[in-house]
Amino acid sequence: MKNWHWIQGDNECESPLFRRSFSLRELPASAKLEICGLGYFLLYVNGRRACDQEFVPAFTNYSSVLGCDTTYPVWEERSRYRCLYLTIDLLPFLKTGENVLGIQLGNGWYHQTKRVDEGKFIFGFPKLRYELHMLTSEGEEVVIESDPKTLWKPGEVTENNLFYGETQDLRLLQEDWCMESADVAGWKPARPVHAPETILEEQKCPADRVLRQIQPVLLEDKCGRKLYDCRENIAGWAEIRCLGKTGEQVSVRYSEELTDDSCLDFRSAGGERQIQKDSYICNGSPVTVRPKFCWHGFRYFEVEGAGEAVSVSVVGTQAPAVSSFRCSNPVLNWLYDAYIRTQSANFHNCIPSDCPHREKLGYTGDGQLTSETAMLTMDTRRLYEKWYQDILDSQGADTGHIPHTAPFMGGGGGPGGWGCAVYVVPMDYWRVFGDSALLEKGYPAIFRWLEYMESRCEKGLVVREEEGGWCLGEWCAPEAEPEKLPEAFVNTCFYIQGLQALGQITQILHKEEPEWVKDRILTAKKAVMDTFFDANTGDFCGGTGAANAFALNVGLGTAGTKKNLVDRYRKLGRLDTGIFGTPVLLEWLFKVGEADLAFRLLTNDNEVSFANMMRSGATTLWEKWDGADSHNHPMFGNVVKLLFTEVLGIRQKEGTCGFAEYYVMPADIKGLDWAQGTMRTAAGLISVKWNRDEDGRMQVDSWEAGSEK
Repeated sequence: MKNWHWIQGDNECESPLFRRSFSLRELPASAKLEICGLGYFLLYVNGRRACDQEFVPAFTNYSSVLGCDTTYPVWEERSRYRCLYLTIDLLPFLKTGENVLGIQLGNGWYHQTKRVDEGKFIFGFPKLRYELHMLTSEGEEVVIESDPKTLWKPGEVTENNLFYGETQDLRLLQEDWCMESADVAGWKPARPVHAPETILEEQKCPADRVLRQIQPVLLEDKCGRKLYDCRENIAGWAEIRCLGKTGEQVSVRYSEELTDDSCLDFRSAGGERQIQKDSYICNGSPVTVRPKFCWHGFRYFEVEGAGEAVSVSVVGTQAPAVSSFRCSNPVLNWLYDAYIRTQSANFHNCIPSDCPHREKLGYTGDGQLTSETAMLTMDTRRLYEKWYQDILDSQGADTGHIPHTAPFMGGGGGPGGWGCAVYVVPMDYWRVFGDSALLEKGYPAIFRWLEYMESRCEKGLVVREEEGGWCLGEWCAPEAEPEKLPEAFVNTCFYIQGLQALGQITQILHKEEPEWVKDRILTAKKAVMDTFFDANTGDFCGGTGAANAFALNVGLGTAGTKKNLVDRYRKLGRLDTGIFGTPVLLEWLFKVGEADLAFRLLTNDNEVSFANMMRSGATTLWEKWDGADSHNHPMFGNVVKLLFTEVLGIRQKEGTCGFAEYYVMPADIKGLDWAQGTMRTAAGLISVKWNRDEDGRMQVDSWEAGSEK
């Protein structure tokens, strides 16, 4: 579709309605609509919803934000800007005679003006571009496209915001607005507007949809307030039956938790200053409504006024689980279930977000941490293809910097744990799906990111990021821990790991490794040893927060370092790590045969534990070990992959990919009596079941990929 002939309503209108009438003497042989409505659109033909996809088109780097009023300074352009359009078959919806095409727009990310924590990322006002291509029975092509023949008027959605919710004035609702019978008095010709400075591409990735319905439980009904419980933390919305008189308001507010006196507790989802709320102004007739252009993150919600909940819709990008897991330990069972629910709630617009309420951003640190786990356990191949393109598009055009969010919307982070998404995601994709396409596409960007990291080094250590921004290392370690890992240590370890990965990537792609790679690895390793290693004790950074695991993971340290790491956690008996240290520590322990210790850390019931989340009634993973902030954050879910690679023991042979060559060897964990699970891979379904016999020996039964049981 060509990037021209855009139209819009008035700038003050947040959700304009557009209608275009056309007549057909006979039904066409084909009718394909290409459409882009920014931020989001809903499509109707002759009064029927013609597309069941929600929040389309998917969010991307729409256009430049250079010069915007941002919290963290934006110093350069992104590498590429694009908007997506959809191609929809309209033939099933057309009829002979008069037809009406109807489109309703919402703000989405394109005109998000209320939440400005990261700055004012405003791309423009809601606008529309479409082309309807019809082929007659004689082979003649008829094209109808967006122009002033398209009429518009304000819709019943008077306000809509991704974070704060939606207001609908049902008195403005015109039931037949996109039907032949509609009274078009008051409708105006659409306004031609400049095309956004971007590339238009067809959307190939999955869209958000209503995934399932929940019947909420009514907890309380008094004083005009009904309180409901979904019994699980989700992303979506409540469908409400409005029963009030004309002009009366029904309001719906959402939260993840309740206070001790059974009131909504907003603290974990943005606080009192960012309450998720939908408001409906009644028109005197019973009407069932739901927000059209936002999703909420919640377990509980309250309805105030003359209304009642009908159902709750769970909404997200289609990425169903393709795995299963159960074992004799309830904490690990909870961990698997909670991760799948959390990750599903954070897939929107084919972006793995950090949380479905407070920020909703595609943080590269969170996303790279969970990419392999999500690829192993959920149907996410096309999702990550889209998000990886977002990462490449978001890369700094001048410096090669990989920002903390993709699509780029500001946000805090660090150069290593966030920037490494540029190679971690395509490596995970290759490893899980057996496809090097993303590595091939991203190779120049990986190369540029490594050059960027080198430019941020002093004496071999990565010591800074972008001026005015953050330069985080480890993140979300327990607040009570007295010692924090130095940012330069963590980021330099990530840099070394990236340089080492480049060697493997060049082999996969049959390219020649740059001569400088080994020299830079040696320089960075020497800097880490000189600055952070204590030869007398064998510890890095005093051994705190899995520092020794970070070092050992990139080939640093001594036999004493290994012994110290194991001794420390045997004595401590719990995790003291954040989102990066936790998987590095646990993977290393499993690798060196300390499966019982790794299991103990995974399942301990201290306050810093998954067991504590389970004991507290959580159904999704928390952002922080102590329960502060978001209660729907997937980043700690990285370790769920260990349930499949270690507990079930599904292991790929070194250097292979796509499970073309694998073997089953569960870790011998004394605290487990049995485990079973499945994983659908590129090679087929793999099923594993093991238990202990009377002598405590493991009896393993596996069902090979591609075979039939």
